[in-house]
Amino acid sequence: MYLKDKLMQRTSLLAPFIFAVFSSSPSLAAMSEIELLHSYIGSWKGKGTIIWNNEESEAVVCRLKITKAKEKKVNYNGRCAFAGGNFSISGTMAYIDEKKRFEAVMSSSTSFAGVAIGERKDDNLEFQLKNRNAETGDSLQIDSEIKLNNGELFIRFTAQNITTGRIVKAQVPFFRQ
Repeated sequence: MYLKDKLMQRTSLLAPFIFAVFSSSPSLAAMSEIELLHSYIGSWKGKGTIIWNNEESEAVVCRLKITKAKEKKVNYNGRCAFAGGNFSISGTMAYIDEKKRFEAVMSSSTSFAGVAIGERKDDNLEFQLKNRNAETGDSLQIDSEIKLNNGELFIRFTAQNITTGRIVKAQVPFFRQ
């Protein structure tokens, strides 16, 4: 009986410490979400197609680097090149434990700046980004999609010049280097 009482006494002394450790760290459910984001950390290469006005197409080659940021986030930076030029993107993907959801922000060397809520389906994650500058009178309407599927990454990008009606579309599958 003495051993049992001693064990109970020590356990009760450790309880506040254990509570403090677990209450200040992400929940167990959030850990799974964060691990999913972290599984995409690394260098990626992609090759896809740009389609101009639903007519002409050309190859596009991209590089993307995903790095660990603060505890629940990853940052990404990328650059794509095609015959007519190049563009870059950067942003952050995160799991917001308090809201129980993924969020992403993206900006580019064009006027695009987007925000999205991510949707998890099994081990896949999808973000639909809409141009947050569209309400300010931008001449471009842009949307982009980032999909993280089974260890692969896919980016789709569509831009329409509201004044001229011209459309540019790009689809790029990425593979880990």
